[in-house]
Amino acid sequence: MTTLPEKPQDDNWINRLSGSLTPTFFKNLFTALGIGLIGGLIAHGIAMPLAWMMGPMLATFVASLLRVKMGIPMRFRSIILGVIGVFLGASFTPDTLDQAARWPISMIAVLLYVPIITIVVTWFYSKVAKLDPATALFSATPGGLTPMVVLGAAAGGNEQEIAVTQGLRVLLLVMSAPLIALLITGVVANGHGNSEAMQMTLSDGLITAFCAISTVVIFRKIGVPASEMTGAMMASMLLHVTGVVEGNLPEWLLAGSLLILGAAIGSRFAGVKLSFLIRLAGYSIFATLLILAFTGVVAWFVSDWLDLDYIAVLLAFAPGGVAEMSLIALALNVEPSFVAFHHIVRIFEIVMLAPLMAKWFERYRQRKMSAPD
Repeated sequence: MTTLPEKPQDDNWINRLSGSLTPTFFKNLFTALGIGLIGGLIAHGIAMPLAWMMGPMLATFVASLLRVKMGIPMRFRSIILGVIGVFLGASFTPDTLDQAARWPISMIAVLLYVPIITIVVTWFYSKVAKLDPATALFSATPGGLTPMVVLGAAAGGNEQEIAVTQGLRVLLLVMSAPLIALLITGVVANGHGNSEAMQMTLSDGLITAFCAISTVVIFRKIGVPASEMTGAMMASMLLHVTGVVEGNLPEWLLAGSLLILGAAIGSRFAGVKLSFLIRLAGYSIFATLLILAFTGVVAWFVSDWLDLDYIAVLLAFAPGGVAEMSLIALALNVEPSFVAFHHIVRIFEIVMLAPLMAKWFERYRQRKMSAPD
């Protein structure tokens, strides 16, 4: 079974970091990255869509099923999200800001879409998969894995089932999205945005890094969701739109970020018993098909109503992870800024509502336990 890491008691981040840098930590990290690199090379060689993320993700997933011990810590992944944020911010142009006038309406549609899809998938997990109500709800809520596991456990849910179903949702949606885009458009998601964009100079890179780190620190202080990626993206966007900085980071850095992100997704399943995974995988596949069908219809309606690109709207609404869906949009060169902002709205709504749901479930469970037979 998967287990959640205990929250460190020491508030000093230096002590926390030094305490986690053990031989086992480095062994698990380099194992995940090594397997991910092999998967990336194979995927790149056969021209798989989004090869440097899909290859490592599938390779580490298979290795996880074979009981290979590995893992990529969240702190390490946070740095990568910052790099991805810089890449996404560089996709903003003055034309993007002109198009953004239509975004508030589609963002309102996202706010309405999230609770509806959550109710639909909760019903499926509760009635078909026979999960208990709290587990079904927090398995269905399209938020981050760790917050959903923590809140779901507090509400009386099964944290292992929530962790696996949430992880499978991201895995399956990330695998499906490039293939769906290929079927609809015929375009393979192997680009890195605008391939003709120049590489930024060292001085521009230092300015971007300073502004990105500063913005991330501020965003974390005020509690902005996905602050590492959001802050870096906002800083990069402002620098590029105002013309202070030109160009983007080198493509090898994006490929490395994709590798780490893909390996992090696949290695989430390390330590999960195969029988346990198989039992939930079938339900998760059907739940993903349900999500894709519902999202496809909503995306068609919104894109037709607002005259927006269908694939961009589909990626913006598909709850596969803010970084992952934004990267697929970047690879397809279909408005990655639009996709990223809509996922940030989704995450913000869930951050606001999920704790309220957890508290309600906790009170309900306490009343039920205290009620006379």
